[in-house]
This record gives sequence, structure tokens and C-alpha cells, in this order.
Amino acid sequence: MAHTKNTYSGIFRDGGAGPQAKKRFRKRREALMQSENCLMVLTGVPYGPGGETSWSYAHCPTYQEPAVMYLTGINQFKVILLLDPTSKESDEILFIGSKDPTREFWDGVRFGVGDDRSIAEVKKVTGIKDVRNIDTFKEVLQQRLKKQRSKRLGTFWMEGNVNGSIRNFTNDHNWVFRQKLAGWLRGWGYATSALKNVMHNHFDLRLPLDRYDVANTARAQEITGKAFKETLQNFKKFKTEYQVQGFIEGQMTMGSPYGLSFPSIIASGPNATVLHYMKNDDAFSKDEMVLLDFGVRWMTMHADISRTVPASGKFNPLQKMLYEIVLKAQREVEKRATEGETISRLNDLCWDVVNDGLKNRFEKAGGKYKTVYNERPHGVSHLIGEQEHDGDPFRNYATQPMKSGWLISNEPGVYGEFKIRLEGKLYEEAIGIRLEDNLLIQKVGCVNLSRNIPKSVKEIERIMAK
Repeated sequence: MAHTKNTYSGIFRDGGAGPQAKKRFRKRREALMQSENCLMVLTGVPYGPGGETSWSYAHCPTYQEPAVMYLTGINQFKVILLLDPTSKESDEILFIGSKDPTREFWDGVRFGVGDDRSIAEVKKVTGIKDVRNIDTFKEVLQQRLKKQRSKRLGTFWMEGNVNGSIRNFTNDHNWVFRQKLAGWLRGWGYATSALKNVMHNHFDLRLPLDRYDVANTARAQEITGKAFKETLQNFKKFKTEYQVQGFIEGQMTMGSPYGLSFPSIIASGPNATVLHYMKNDDAFSKDEMVLLDFGVRWMTMHADISRTVPASGKFNPLQKMLYEIVLKAQREVEKRATEGETISRLNDLCWDVVNDGLKNRFEKAGGKYKTVYNERPHGVSHLIGEQEHDGDPFRNYATQPMKSGWLISNEPGVYGEFKIRLEGKLYEEAIGIRLEDNLLIQKVGCVNLSRNIPKSVKEIERIMAK
């Protein structure tokens, strides 16, 4: 018997909602229209993976602008969404390019317009009833804007407060689109100040995960955790960072068709003192520790996990002491994480615990250490959602009270050169240790979605010994 193929799974991510997906995305669009109450336009990414290069050597199964993905589920470049809550006509219009059978021969099914059949296809899958050619967007926008009493036009771009000044994130397609709209407004006789950023209300709606998002995140955690356990059981076979990377990424991608959350970091020995180590090409000895930062997607949700393990399968006394200092900090952060708390205060707590451990446990035992940073190597947490690092890129959210449904990372670490004599033996190593879990904030406390991914010294050593 032939299997039924998922014709649209590459260009429409239903988030696991199945028949309810169209209603789910419509409710999200309605919520944004209600919160903003003005004409809005949001752009998808203007090109697909590798679209800026002479050849598409890059590939990522999910690549849509997260704001558009959240509102529509459409995973296709060159789309624009218009929302018009004041309209007596259609309050939402999807603009896309023409149906292109030749392109589909190369890249698979794509949404497009051009005839009644192709338009009906888009409507049926997405639930958006007004679908038009993207070439008509400028004209339609001008017509819609003329009918607006307020003459405001909302769009989405990244901005934040940096040292008391508003900074715009000018490196992505959202800012390019915003600048294009500003030019059109001036040409039509409107002030650029008519442009309104919908980022804040959008994030207020998007960042708390709904039940489908939570289920998808849990699935990503399950697949990621299983891959990690398999990697631990096979660790004695590995002699290089890229062997570890190849194995764990293979295990993860065998469990999910949606790709990795990000390129894995596999850093051994002193390489783990580089926070964003990426080359993953060194051999390691059995005396070293290996830091793994890894995770897989399910639908558009992510797992973002870090673990640090002894290549030998057993922590030496120095490694164990430092590891348990980091683990204690992580557990203290988890205890404190709840609705109303701030990531900024969790950050203070984390590094107070780590630095207290280095001073009152490591140094009191005769240890000496050297780091290139002063007490805080990085933040303990970031938001996770439609993006693996979600929320505004300037992280103003760190000072805002957390909301129930937010998903945050919990990732303390230590990085430096450490020296100590324990049990009559001198240990001296350059070590980087990071532990990262993903916490779902609740009205009271939080749920550690990564709780089943091995982490304690005893668990790590037991599994590696098998």
C-alpha cells in the first residue's frame, strides 16, 4: 500500500494543530489586529536559504521570518501579510508570487497565484480567503492607507533601549522593508512618523507558548535527550569533536524532519573556553572534558541544551568540583524562576552562586584560577520560541516581569584555567563547563522541560560506563 505524502508540510507548518491550525493562526492575527487597531503589513523573508549567494549551498528546513510564521504558518519566502482591522472589505490579504511549475520541479510545491485553481489551493491550506499577486501590493497598500482615518501604518522591526537610547536592528530584512515603506509614505505625501512598530504587542502575544507550542517543545526535548543518551553510551568510540558532532546530530535528525535548532558546538578541553566555538575539528584526549551545546526542532519549536562530560567517562576531582559548582547555580536559578520574576534578577542569582562556589569551595580547598572575564561570562538566560533566541535582540525583556508560558534557557557556566591539588595529586586544566536546560515559566514556579536529559555526575558516569 502506498503511503500518503505530506504535500504541504514544507510550506505550511500546522504546529501540530492539524484541522485546528487555520483557526489557530486566524485567532493570532485577530489578536494582533485587536491590540494594534491600525493597518499593518508584515513581510516574510525575501529569499530562501542561500538566496544571497551565487549557489544555494546553505539549507535549513525552516527559514520563514518568525513573525510571519507565527501569524500564518507559511514557510515560503517572498510573502507579505496585510492586516486591516478597520476594513469593511477583507481584513487580511496574503500577497505571494505567481505559481511557477518550473520552480516546483526543482524545489517542490510552492504557493502561488495566477489562476483560480492555484488561488483556491492557497486558501484551502492556509485559511486566508483573500490571496493576491505580490506585484499588486504597493498599489493595494496605497488604496488601503487612503481609507484610514488615523493614517498610521504598522509594521514589524527590531528595536530596543540601549543605555537610554532607542536602537534599531538594521541588519535584517524587516528593517529593509521598513525603509521601503518609509520611502513610499514620503512619496505619497505622508510623514515617516506614520510608521508604527508592532514589535512590542506582537511579542506580548507570541512569547507565551500555547499548548501546541509546549507539546512541540517537549517533543524536541525528548528527541534531543534520546540523542544525548545514545551519544554518552557510544562516547568511548569517539576521538574527535567532529565524530561526536556527526553522531549526535545524526541521532537528532533521525528523530525530526525539521532540522537542528542551531549548528552544534562540540568543544573539548581548552576549546570549551570559547563561548561560540564552531570549528569542531580537534582531537581530544581521555583526560579532557567535552562541552556539547546542541538541540533539534520539532515543528517551529526548539530544544537548546548544553552538557559537559568527561571524555574518559569519569570526572576527575577537579572536574567534578567545578561541575558541581555550575550545577548548584543552575538548580538555584530553577528554584527561583516563576511568573513575575525577571531574567535580570536570575542573572544576579546565578553568578552570585557560581562565584561563591569558586571562592568558598574551590579557593578554600587551595585552588587557583584565571578567567578572561570579570565574574560574569554571559547571561544565564534567553527567551526561546519561534526562534531559538527569541524576543528583541537587545534583550530589554530581561528587566520585564516574566509571564506564564515564557520559555527560557538556564545556562550557567565557568570558563578558564584551573589548578588545584586534591587527594595528593595536582590537577591543572583549561576547562569550560556549561549546563543548559529549558524552563517553562508558570504562575507559580516553572517546569523544567529538560529534566529527563541526564545531568548529574552519577547519571553521566553511569550511562557512559555502559
